[in-house]
Amino acid sequence: MKTMTLAHLTLSATPAETIDAAARAGFGAVGLRICGRRPGDAFATPLIGNPAALQALRQRAADQGIRLSNVSAYQFYPDVTWEQVAPAIEATHALGIPVIVANGFDADEERFTALFARYCEGAAAAGIRVALEFLPYSGVRNLDAALRIIERSGAGNAGVLLDALHLDRSGSLPADIAAIDPARIVFAQLCDAKKLIGQRTDDELLQEARGARLPAGQGELPLFDFLDALPSGLEIEYEVARMDLADRSPLEKAQAAHDDAERFMAAYAAHAASRQALNTAAVD
Repeated sequence: MKTMTLAHLTLSATPAETIDAAARAGFGAVGLRICGRRPGDAFATPLIGNPAALQALRQRAADQGIRLSNVSAYQFYPDVTWEQVAPAIEATHALGIPVIVANGFDADEERFTALFARYCEGAAAAGIRVALEFLPYSGVRNLDAALRIIERSGAGNAGVLLDALHLDRSGSLPADIAAIDPARIVFAQLCDAKKLIGQRTDDELLQEARGARLPAGQGELPLFDFLDALPSGLEIEYEVARMDLADRSPLEKAQAAHDDAERFMAAYAAHAASRQALNTAAVD
């Protein structure tokens, strides 16, 4: 789907493989992971600090008509420093990507907010927005925490990333989105899941997010309400890491994601048209 972005987690492939698979499957844009989750983690194709590799990747996307939407880089743990994460901003700028995603795994909110503010300042100087993603198994566990940190950071280029799974698992509803300033929503991620029954540990929530999501429309999340609540024209990224496709190639995963997303969005369009017809009939 040319109108939807393919998330890197859907494929768990290298950046080059993600671009190639997205182009062949029919997506118009991709999100990329450009390094490990922690500074110093091994990464299959080193990009940070490698200008030639960054330029080659940027050209690869341009040659195939793929827009580079966002970057996932280092996550923020208590021992992570500004000097360690600053190069990720430089790499994102070299790729010409306008958004970098931030995940906070530091339970000390004051300390994380201070580093997040500096990160946003560095990103702003490079013309980059920062999308803070709340994860119910992280230091930024819910929507309220994310919005509080963004506000306290004072960063005009910071906003929130809304993931349908994390919104549900952290206890929020699509209706809660209405209270957010639309300018503070950077983009959204679409997937599905079964209804949450009982309590889950942080590790169980993490494992679900990284490998047990369901294709949109095959679970029980209120996805039509979720899409209805988003600002008009907001970028939607399809993020469905499926255990049943774990051994498939990046292209096979991308093709499955494309077909699932297309099927679901057609159903959503039909739903919206039916609702509009009912509203019109009620007025008449």
